[in-house]
Amino acid sequence: MGKYVRAVRARIAADVKKYGMAVVLFIAYAVIVNLVFRAFCPVVIFCGFPCPGCGVTRATACFITGRWQQAWRLNPVIFAIVATAAYFIYRRYLLGTKVVGLKWLIAAVFILLAGVYAVRMYRYFPDRTPYVYTENNILSRILPFYRQLLHQAGIL
Repeated sequence: MGKYVRAVRARIAADVKKYGMAVVLFIAYAVIVNLVFRAFCPVVIFCGFPCPGCGVTRATACFITGRWQQAWRLNPVIFAIVATAAYFIYRRYLLGTKVVGLKWLIAAVFILLAGVYAVRMYRYFPDRTPYVYTENNILSRILPFYRQLLHQAGIL
C-alpha cells in the first residue's frame, strides 16, 4: 500500500474517530423515527408538511443507482449536494488540504433548497410526492382541530 493511500486512510480514520458518535446517533434517530412514524424528517413528523429537504434521501438513492431523472424529479438540488460532497471529499481526503469556500457552497445549497421548495410547494402541494401532507403527524394527534384549521385556512 502506497504512502498516498495510507495518508488518505489516515485522514478518513481521523474524521471517523472525531465524528463517529454523531453518525451513530444520526443512524439511530433515522431507524427509530422510521419505525415509529414511517418518516424521517422532523418537520413531517411534527406538523405533516414537507420541508425544503423533502425528497433528498430518495433522490440520493436514485442518484447512486443511476436513476438521474427520477432523482431530479424528487429534488433537483441533489445534484448540487453531490457536487459539493465530491468537492469536499476531493479537497479533504484526496488532496489533504483545507476545503476552501465550503461554507459558501453549503449556503448556496440551502438557498437552492429553499428556492426549489417554494416553487414546488406552490406548484405541487399537496398532490405530488414528496410535496404531500402527511396525515399521521404529532400535531394532528395532540390537537384534534389541527386538520380543520388547515382546511379553514385553505392550506389543505
